[in-house]
Amino acid sequence: MEHEIRVAGNADMPQVAKVLGSAFTHDPVLDWLSGKSAIYSSFFRCEAEAHYKHHGHVYINQDQTGAAMWLPAGAPLKSPFHWRMLGVAWKLFASHGYEGLKRAGLLDKFMSERHPTESHFYLRSIGADLESQGRGIGSALIQAGLAACDQQGLPAYLESSNVRNNALYQRHGFDIIGEARLPKNGPTIWFMRREARESS
Repeated sequence: MEHEIRVAGNADMPQVAKVLGSAFTHDPVLDWLSGKSAIYSSFFRCEAEAHYKHHGHVYINQDQTGAAMWLPAGAPLKSPFHWRMLGVAWKLFASHGYEGLKRAGLLDKFMSERHPTESHFYLRSIGADLESQGRGIGSALIQAGLAACDQQGLPAYLESSNVRNNALYQRHGFDIIGEARLPKNGPTIWFMRREARESS
């Protein structure tokens, strides 16, 4: 089944966040961070609005059941301050107190320290909502982003937070270049890279 993928506009950001929040319902890293799947869409809405939508590589499928957020080469890794961050911080505090806020800081430091310094495209988040998984939507979203990578002759990088997704990424040319476990008995994260291919 073919899925039509397009660049998401400003009006799509609430749906992008909703889809990703659903897709990550059972994600080991977000469960370690918060364990409250009802607030996951708030995380993605904050990132989308504060940073990702401004760089032109947020994708959504025609049925609005799958979404992906990429950063192109040269875009800063960290999101600038946005008022939605206050709401996310409060939800973390409300669910886990200061421990939730501490874990958010640990996760940010953990990812930043391992992020490659070479010029690359970064796949931050990708997924289909729970009712739409297993239909090839993720593959179509990956291909849309990789087409942009190949057009610019740049590698792609991602962090896989769920071992079940590694095979999907590997089918699209990603190789595992490292892995590490989050502190406080946290889950393992796999770091994956795909070399650019000649654009057809």
